[in-house]
Amino acid sequence: MSGMDDFSIRQRANDGRRIALSLPDGSPTDHWLQIRSRWSDAFRQARDEAMQQMARVAQAGEAELEAALEQSTLAVRAALVSAWSFDEPCVAANVQAFLREAPQIAELVDRAGADDPAFFGNAFASSPTG
Repeated sequence: MSGMDDFSIRQRANDGRRIALSLPDGSPTDHWLQIRSRWSDAFRQARDEAMQQMARVAQAGEAELEAALEQSTLAVRAALVSAWSFDEPCVAANVQAFLREAPQIAELVDRAGADDPAFFGNAFASSPTG
């Protein structure tokens, strides 16, 4: 019989997993990112803050709303990255700048953060919420 602890995913979500980075031409590199799950505390907090920010600027003009949406999207994606192999410090501003200039990596981060089976095993994908 399963206990409540068998359903716990928070620690694995927060720990994340390492993914290798390739150059745009597909060439492998020694660089990597440590990616948290979309169920991590940091991602969920960034998502909630972004939603609150969007609600505040909803009354603004279209240009302001588009700029806020772009910045919020970058902030939420950056919250998935907890470490990296680059010399620069892995802080929000640096991660956001990197993802802005490398949109293919931003998409990779999105996919990796949402890949529940990679974090929690294949059984998670067959659950009603997975």
